Amino acid sequence: MKRCLIFLFAISITGLIKTRAQDTLELATAIQIGLQNNFDIKISEGQTQIASNNNTYGNAGFLPTLDVTAAKRYTKENTTQRFISGDEQNRNGAKSNSFTAGGVFNWTVFDGTTMFYTKNRLEELEKQGFAINESVMQNIIAQIGIEFYTVALEQIRLGLLLQNIRLSEERMEIAKNKYEFGKASKMEYLQAQVDLNNDKSNHMIQQQRLAASKTALNELLGRDVTLDFYVVFDPELNTGLQYENLRTSMENNNPELLASLYEINASQLVQKELFGERIPEIGVNFGYNYAKSEAQAGFLLSRQSSGINYGVSASWNLFDGFNLNRRIQNAKITAENSELNYEAIKLSLERELYSTFISYQNNIQLRVMEDENRKVAQENNEIAIERYSVGNSSPLELREAQLNLLEANLRFLNAAYNIKTGEIALLLLSGQLVKES
Repeated sequence: MKRCLIFLFAISITGLIKTRAQDTLELATAIQIGLQNNFDIKISEGQTQIASNNNTYGNAGFLPTLDVTAAKRYTKENTTQRFISGDEQNRNGAKSNSFTAGGVFNWTVFDGTTMFYTKNRLEELEKQGFAINESVMQNIIAQIGIEFYTVALEQIRLGLLLQNIRLSEERMEIAKNKYEFGKASKMEYLQAQVDLNNDKSNHMIQQQRLAASKTALNELLGRDVTLDFYVVFDPELNTGLQYENLRTSMENNNPELLASLYEINASQLVQKELFGERIPEIGVNFGYNYAKSEAQAGFLLSRQSSGINYGVSASWNLFDGFNLNRRIQNAKITAENSELNYEAIKLSLERELYSTFISYQNNIQLRVMEDENRKVAQENNEIAIERYSVGNSSPLELREAQLNLLEANLRFLNAAYNIKTGEIALLLLSGQLVKES
């Protein structure tokens, strides 16, 4: 037990040294960086802004239109004119110019209620955009959380493998002393060296895994993938999540499910928009025109006119070759498909929630069992070292005890990691991840 405490103290000191040499990173900081820099979030926010920009009264058809035109024209031409009286007029290079300007104001005051349903549909699409963006954000936060704890897992694994190296070095030292005093064969000493080298090799491989995990987290954070850091984390586990509470929250808060619900509402409003085309459309218009022309040849040397025009218009499409009926039928099918898609997404989320929750519960029980196993393995390893040092056990028995301790620690670590990642997955599915974060 003393050896274990000494090792844990050494690991703590090593962690402090690494913390000073590298940038430290906490989960809250990682999430904040990711929300600011992640490219998927930025793209999603842009799409949400488009949906918001589209949700206007003008786009729905409530507002009038005003068009203004103006034109100035110049001509230069040769003309020959003969009159009834017999007179003749010839002009070369005769110049003329004209100027016209006008404005037209059109306002559809009633379009068969279509504009009202269009505005409602645009609002549903805006809500859907926000829900999709929320889904993207929560998924990115979940990925950051999982990758953050993966880095933490790989850090601890690296420490456990370093602990294993220390145990192998201790075993080799004992084997060396026994060989030099003639109490063991050289083969036993060489085997201890081989096992130590194998442990060092595993430690180097683990360093590569840790570096790869850091690279993946850096990518999620939208920053230089070569940045090195040391994660600071609180491995507090939430083991009190309840399935029924999670399921109720999922039905009410899951952004993917909400986005599908808004899609149903929007598709149903399309049908009402199309029904509005069966009703007459009424509009008002007002216009102003101004024109002026000057010419060096012809009957009129100059002309100027201005005036206004206004009126009311009404239109009613009585028959369009059954195209409106076809569009209404297609809109109805689209709405039905949206409802089916919602049910499919809901069922898929329920399946994923249930299977994740079962795995979460199993890992909670597994962690308790592995905690007992690692304590037993620790005690067994200490006894094996003492027995080997006095010649009461073989190097094979010592190596087996050493590997059993390593595996027990790794299994305990994996169970804790699976509980944490399961917690993140459950909170993500239930739409509570941002609140918890």
